[in-house]
Amino acid sequence: MKSIILDDIRVNNNRVDFFFTPSKNLQKYFKENNNLFIEYNYDITDIPKSILAIPFLANIIPLTWISDTTIKVKELDKSFYECLTGLKESYQDMFPNMDFKGEIEVEIVVENTYEPIHEVASLFSGGLDAITTFIRVKDKNPLLITEFGWHEREIKNSEVWEADKENAVEFAKKYGLENILIQSNYGNFVNAGRIDSDFAKRLGDSWWHGLHHGLAIISAAIPLAFKLKVGCIYIASSYTRGSELPCASNPVSDNRIRYASGKVFHDGFELTRQAKTKVVVDYFSENQESVNIRVCFKNEDNCCNCEKCLRTILGIIAEGKDPKNFGFNIPEDLSSHLQSYLLDNIKYFTKTNIMYWDFIQQRITENRQNISGDFKLEWFFTYDFVSERKYSLIKYRVTQFFPIIKRRIGNKITRIFESNY
Repeated sequence: MKSIILDDIRVNNNRVDFFFTPSKNLQKYFKENNNLFIEYNYDITDIPKSILAIPFLANIIPLTWISDTTIKVKELDKSFYECLTGLKESYQDMFPNMDFKGEIEVEIVVENTYEPIHEVASLFSGGLDAITTFIRVKDKNPLLITEFGWHEREIKNSEVWEADKENAVEFAKKYGLENILIQSNYGNFVNAGRIDSDFAKRLGDSWWHGLHHGLAIISAAIPLAFKLKVGCIYIASSYTRGSELPCASNPVSDNRIRYASGKVFHDGFELTRQAKTKVVVDYFSENQESVNIRVCFKNEDNCCNCEKCLRTILGIIAEGKDPKNFGFNIPEDLSSHLQSYLLDNIKYFTKTNIMYWDFIQQRITENRQNISGDFKLEWFFTYDFVSERKYSLIKYRVTQFFPIIKRRIGNKITRIFESNY
């Protein structure tokens, strides 16, 4: 029987380390030290281990489901334990081609309760989704939770994290709010590439996007939500109703998560990304306040060169506003810059990418009279994303036929080699 055993939960002031032992045939899915850690900006020595165990379970359990594994822990919070059945059903519904099995064995189920003091804590990356949710819950004086989950074995200086943290702290200070700051290795303690190699084809998605990230991000916040007696953790939606895209963070699964006396709410699912853009730019324009919308989560500043940056820039322009007022140092000739980007990258656009851009195109067309002519975007009104992508893909495959074949053969040989060693 395959198993993953939580051997020890070790707390040192504001840090918790989880040490675990996977079965030999599961070790390939984890880094060799078998350690997950989380560090907070609060002391956590008074938090019961039945609550502290939640992040470990949440990070591991999707793998136990798809690999039909038993996960064993000494004690666990009753509310979280009881929500796992519904959570598993949600994942099964999202991915019908994959059998979600596996079991959890808990020696002691602990009932933890409290009377909420803080109504809301909101996960806050500083991005468009998070700022939209902040605007919607600001009257509840939310605690702002900002996380960085990409450390390796130990915490090392990260300029990206320092920039995220500085932005979050300044934002909270501006509105008289408190920060919860979290650092972890939850994005790196597993061998995601190996999990994807074994399961992505059947799953139709990657480990991080399809199964892991929502539970990782939410669960890291739960110990402090318990300590500070938070009634509800808000997580902003990335997608919108009707997108029909499976994702590890969605209202069906997120809203089922429970811990002690707290719950989780997946916010803004009814809003398109363009509708969120309007919420944000209208709010800060009407209140004559400045804001930096942080889009590049792996860069210190918005690069203004990636798809997400350019998509957000055009979304702001579509609302008749200047992206420079929202944290984007756009190039002088944005029109040429965007044309060049699309020429090189449209072939990589997914259906979801095109859906986002279609919403922008619709809005920029209906709001045309309020769009500054300085941006010179007349060509964009009639740009056909589907046709241009199709043409670009054909051109790429014709010109890169032999390199593509060579790469595929090389990848196949590598997989055969790895499976034999």
